[in-house]
Amino acid sequence: MTPVLYFWPMERDPLRETVAVLVDNVDDLQRELAELRKRTHAVESSLHGVNLLTRAVDELQESMPNLARRAAREAVAEDRRARHRDWWSYARTYAALLSAGVALGALIVGLVLR
Repeated sequence: MTPVLYFWPMERDPLRETVAVLVDNVDDLQRELAELRKRTHAVESSLHGVNLLTRAVDELQESMPNLARRAAREAVAEDRRARHRDWWSYARTYAALLSAGVALGALIVGLVLR
């Protein structure tokens, strides 16, 4: 029995070693590729969201003058309604003071003429 016969499976084979290293490298590359695909998908989703936000901002910028005009009209209308309410409250207060003055005048005239 020669040592070559017993230790033949343990003999170094450069081709097998190279193939084993390459298989490990391919496995590593496939894992990296899967991770890069996940990252790419996340970036694409973020990009889609940014595009939607950009579109929304553009639409808002285009409609901003109309919104500002409408808000100004509503503010002017509300101010006019408030002034109108205030005028009637002033008129009621003035009428109440005037009627109190007339009543006081009538009381004084009634006391003097007695």
